[in-house]
Amino acid sequence: MEDLHFDLHEVFNTIITRLQDEGAFDREAYNDMVEEVLEEKVELGELSIDDDIEVYKEQLRTRWPDAEATFESGHDESVLE
Repeated sequence: MEDLHFDLHEVFNTIITRLQDEGAFDREAYNDMVEEVLEEKVELGELSIDDDIEVYKEQLRTRWPDAEATFESGHDESVLE
């Protein structure tokens, strides 16, 4: 079942929030969290195995510079909006 409300921007925000909560600010932790959050979306039924999850992963991984800027600035609102 495809969820028409799936939003990569929202997923990105979730990833950033969790990393900040954990105090993990490097690229490896970011990539691991991308995997973790997308796996959770599948488990919750927000994504299915029929969705192109690899494309979502790649799109989120390309946002690493945004994530890094967020961590360095300490102000997530300006980067996340």
